[in-house]
Amino acid sequence: MKRLLLGLFCLCLTIEGCNYTVRSVQGNRISAAQVQEIKLGRTTEMELFNLLGPPAKKEHKETGNVVLRYTHFQVESLTFPGGIVMHGLLDREEEEIFEVILKDGVVQSFHFSQQP
Repeated sequence: MKRLLLGLFCLCLTIEGCNYTVRSVQGNRISAAQVQEIKLGRTTEMELFNLLGPPAKKEHKETGNVVLRYTHFQVESLTFPGGIVMHGLLDREEEEIFEVILKDGVVQSFHFSQQP
């Protein structure tokens, strides 16, 4: 029992000295400064493309609205002292979606969302 507790204590100390290293990134992260540039009812689709780049997905709705989705996905892997990277086991994944709704080519609304 003492060996088990000692082993767990050592494992905790080892992990405490660890950090995470970015292993994979897809898409562009939308910054607060970029969001502040978007004006409801005034920013056009072309201005949005110039500001944020092309969206990951563009969807035309039956209502005539166009939904643009900008996705940013990042995977970070646990890295031990000495540069040993542990892939897969304790990875942290982060996905951020920025959705913009256009009507007649002009921004009507936008918001961030998280995917489960």
